[in-house]
Amino acid sequence: MARTISVGELRQNPTRMLREVKEGATYTVTDHGEPVAEIACHRRQRWIPVEEVDGLLRELGADEAWQQEIAARNEEL
Repeated sequence: MARTISVGELRQNPTRMLREVKEGATYTVTDHGEPVAEIACHRRQRWIPVEEVDGLLRELGADEAWQQEIAARNEEL
């Protein structure tokens, strides 16, 4: 759940709010009680090698419904 902070509160102590966002908090910024923005930690996309994903999926085991869906789509191609 996002915390709410007004523009005025944000102006008074942006450092505290940004520190909390860096730790994972999310804020909804309001102006006169109206939500105007969401502030959340910027996360860089992490690419995972296909071999690692394949290994993880094999470790977790098969999902029969998913396998059937993939097989059906492959037959359509």
